Amino acid sequence: MLTFCVLLSVLLVQAVPEKLILERVVVLSRHNVRSPLSQHLAEITPRPWPHWDEKSGYLTPKGVYLEGLMGDFFSKWLQNEGLLPQGCPEKDDVFVYANSKQRTKVTARAFVLKAFPGCNITVHIGDKSDPVFSPFVHNNTDTFKKEVLEKMQEVLDSLHLNSSYELLENILDYKDSDMCKTKLKCDLEMDMNKINEITAGEKPTVTGPLKICNTAIDAFKMEYYNGFSVPDVAWGELNNTRWETLSKLMEGYHNVIFNSTILAKDIALPLIKYMKDIFINKDTKFTLLMGHDANILTFVTGMRFKPYILPNQYEKAPIGGKIVFQKWLNGNGEYFLSIHYVYASTSQLRLGSKLSLMKPPQFKVLELQDCPVNNEGFCPWETFEKLLRDF
Repeated sequence: MLTFCVLLSVLLVQAVPEKLILERVVVLSRHNVRSPLSQHLAEITPRPWPHWDEKSGYLTPKGVYLEGLMGDFFSKWLQNEGLLPQGCPEKDDVFVYANSKQRTKVTARAFVLKAFPGCNITVHIGDKSDPVFSPFVHNNTDTFKKEVLEKMQEVLDSLHLNSSYELLENILDYKDSDMCKTKLKCDLEMDMNKINEITAGEKPTVTGPLKICNTAIDAFKMEYYNGFSVPDVAWGELNNTRWETLSKLMEGYHNVIFNSTILAKDIALPLIKYMKDIFINKDTKFTLLMGHDANILTFVTGMRFKPYILPNQYEKAPIGGKIVFQKWLNGNGEYFLSIHYVYASTSQLRLGSKLSLMKPPQFKVLELQDCPVNNEGFCPWETFEKLLRDF
C-alpha cells in the first residue's frame, strides 16, 4: 500500500510502515486556463495583444482539455486506492460544487466528464451571490478596517520590486502606452500604489502599478498555458529567469490584498465553515469544490498553513491546482489527515502533457501550523477536527 505522496513520486519505492486505508478525499481547486480578465490591456502597451476567441475570463478549450487530464488522473488514483469502484460510483459517494462563474462551472464539468465518464454526476452550482466562493470582506467594524489597512500597508512597504517593475515596463513599452500619454502614469517604479478603503461586501483592492503589473502578467501566463506561439507570449520577450522576475510582481500584489491573516480569515470564513461541515458532518467519499485563486490564497492563510513553495511553478495557487485533503485509517482504528497540493507544472500546462499514475502531476506535502505532521506527512485526524471546531 502506498501513500498518495509515494504513489505520485513513483520514483521512490517506499512501503508505508503500516497498512492505511483511504476513507475520504476533499479537494479545493482553482479553475483551469481562461482568457485574460482585464478588458483594458490595450491601455498599458502600444504593442498588439494576441486575439482570444473567448469572452474575458472564460474557460478556453485548452482549459477544458487540461482539466479533463486531471479528472482522468484522479479517477485512476481513487480507484487504485479502492476509495471508488471501477465504473460509476454510487450517487452519494461523490459531491461536486462550483462557483457560478463560467470558468468554474465549466472546469468542474470538464473534471467530472473525464473522471466519471457516462455517469450521472451532478455539478452543483452556487448562485451569483454565492457566499462560499465570493472573496468579499465581512467584518464592517472600524477597528477591523483600521487593522487590515495597517497590515496591508506593512506588506506593501516591505516589497522591493524595482527590477521587476523595470523589466515589465520595458516589455510593455509602457512609456509609449495610452496610460502614460493620457493619464500621465508613466513610471511603474515611481508611481504610487494606493490601498483602497476596506468595505464590507466588496473585495480588498489596490490600484496603481501593482494592479497594472498583475493584469499584464496574468495575460502573459494565460497566453503561455493556452499554447499561443512563442512570439505571441509577451511578444517573445520571456525566458525562465524573466518569468521568475515578473512573477514576484504578481506574488507581491496577492500578498498585499490577501496575505494578512486577519483579512484572509475574514474573507475565507464562509468557505472554511462550509468545508468544516463537510469534514465533520458528512461522509461523502469524494468531494470537489471548484473556485478561484482568491479562495485558495485566503483559505491557506486563514487556516494557517505553513509557508510552501511549489516546484516547477511560478504561482502559489496555480491554474487547475488542487489542495487535496485525505482521511486515512490505520489497522488500529486511528484516523489521520494528509494534505497535498496537486498541480500541473508550467511545462505540463503548456504542452498539455497526459497524466497517469506513472506520469503524475506535481505534488507538494502541505502542513497546517496547528496540525503538525509526522515523518510520513500525517497528522492525527482528531487534531484536525479540534482546530476546525475553533472556527
